This record gives sequence, structure tokens and C-alpha cells, in this order.
Amino acid sequence: MAHGRYAVRGRTRSGIRREQRPVSAASTTAWRKTRMRTDWRTVPLLLAWLATMVAGGGAQEPDTAEEDAGWSNATELSVVRAGGNADTQTFGFKNTLRRNWTAARARLRVDGIRARTGGDRILVVEPGLRFVPGELPDEFETAVARADGAPDVEQYFVEGRLEVNISDRFFWNTGTSWDRNDDAGIRNRYIAFGGVGNVWADTDDLSFSTGYGISYTAREELEPDAAKDDRFGGFRLDSDYHHRLGAALELDSDLALNVNLLSASDYSLNVTNAAGVAMSDHLSLRISLQHLYEHRPALEDAAIRAHVMLNDPDGTPGSGDEVFETAAAGGTVLDLGTGRIRKAGLDAILRTALVISF
Repeated sequence: MAHGRYAVRGRTRSGIRREQRPVSAASTTAWRKTRMRTDWRTVPLLLAWLATMVAGGGAQEPDTAEEDAGWSNATELSVVRAGGNADTQTFGFKNTLRRNWTAARARLRVDGIRARTGGDRILVVEPGLRFVPGELPDEFETAVARADGAPDVEQYFVEGRLEVNISDRFFWNTGTSWDRNDDAGIRNRYIAFGGVGNVWADTDDLSFSTGYGISYTAREELEPDAAKDDRFGGFRLDSDYHHRLGAALELDSDLALNVNLLSASDYSLNVTNAAGVAMSDHLSLRISLQHLYEHRPALEDAAIRAHVMLNDPDGTPGSGDEVFETAAAGGTVLDLGTGRIRKAGLDAILRTALVISF
């Protein structure tokens, strides 16, 4: 997958710029480093792998500045904040760092969404009031406060990927990823993958490639599930599509499918479609729709509740023939414990963001 790729204008899969305007030699070889905030403790192996990969790029080091497009970076930011009667905040962050050589490409992507809703407003008794245990005070002063809230949505994704050309239309790839989606019941999921791929189109305005290979997945879900494997080998399929229409509009679509070879019904799918409009060389507006699908979702505990009404056949209260009868709604609500169900298989994320690219 290749989020944010449209922000690097005039660049093909080979990493060679094809700008129509004149570019000085100094600007061609210039590069900038972008700091990214991520959970280094969670993905140390991934970052160490990327550092080794970049350091080892000397084997592919180009001879001229024209052949080496160097570093590029695209950062997406989206923020929503509401106050007053509603107390909510949503923050979205996505960063894609790329390194291109003559016949190889490296990419590190960090993606996260965090939404938080404040608790309900409550009345808190002023401090310093004393009363006897077991009794309630008759008179007291209160102040309006808001109960502590908790994150409503937490989704994180980190991926490092390397592609090396075998020919102009054929390449091999390898990489690792980590993701977390608490709402979907996924606490930690690590995937290592490798395979080959085909380049079907590679021009200034259009690029399209597909990849296929094997993967190894280790996952930890919030609720244990005996029907699912915690670790398994799998088959992986991915695609990357990019199309520039005119000088400002760019379209992106990418897909990643991971299938458990031990149980073909256990698979996950990640599809993102996006459109971006360039405002300048370094600023763009982007709207994207992401679908995350789990064919065998994680388990969750659900409360069992019954709506009941009193049924008195003879109409005489206290005669002993009264029974409760369940109803679709209304009546008295009884709590009958908890049961286990599977979460929804599909999550959809619509995002608008400002993109800063270098």
C-alpha cells in the first residue's frame, strides 16, 4: 500500500523525478529528515530492520544525482475538537517516509487515529464536609464537574517495506508490520511478509503494481479465542494504484489481503481509496475512505437483557399464577448475565486531512 504517495509530485516507481520545470542541481540532491512520533517500545525490531535496510542501500547506490531521487516524506494531519455541552476530540496522523535508489525503494509508514469523548457532567460535593459513616449529609455544597472519559477509538498501524527490481516489470519485496485496533478486539498483530510482484504501468501520470507472496502472523486479541490461531503462516496479496489527472488532482488506491493457510476462512483485508488536490508544491488536501475487514472477527462479551411484563391470567393479584413474559421493548429490564458474540467484521474510516510533503 502507498498512502500519501500523490503528495510526491512527478515521481514514478523508479524514484526518478520527471519534472517539466527546471530544477537546480542543489535542489535535486537536497533532502530533509522528518521526525515521527511513534511507539518505539512496541516496534523496535521493525525500526531496527529499517535502519539496517537503509544503511545497506549502498549496494544499490546510484552514480548520478538524476538517478537517485533520495528521500521524500508526506504527513497527513486531521484534528476535530468540540467543547461545551459536547466534549470530544479526534486526532488523525499518517506519515509516509520513502527512500529511493536506482533499482530499489524503501518505505516506512506510521498511521494512527485516536478519538476521546469526555464523561458526563456531574455534581461533586465540595471538599471538607464531614459526616458519620452509614449516614448521608442533609446539606452540602456542590460544584459542576465532568467525569473522566476514556478513549473511544484507538487504531495504530506501522509498516516497513523494501522493494528491489529484478527487471523493469518484475520485483521482489519484503517487510514487516504491526497494528492495533482495540474496537475490533485486536491488541497486537505482527506480520512479516515477502514475495514478488509485477509492475503493470509506470509513467508520470499512472502507476499500478501487484504483489503476491507468503506471510507469518502473530496476533494477540483482547479476548482469547480457541477457534483461531494465534500464530500462522499465510498468503499475502497487495496492490498499489496511483493516477494523476491534470496538474492538481491525484487518485490513490491500495489493497492488502492476508489469508491464513491453515484456515482459509480466517483472513483480513485492508483497502484504502483516496483523492488529493494540490494547493502548492508542498500542501495538499486529501479525502480517503478506508475499509478494514476481518472475516472471522474477534470475540467480545455482551450483556444479556430481557424486557419483561407481568402476565396475570386470572386477573387476581396475589393468586400465585402470575408469570413474567418477555417482550420486544418496554416493561421491566432484567439483567441475565453475559454472553459471547463476535464483533462486526467491517470497519469504515472516512478521513479528510491536510497533507504536508517534502
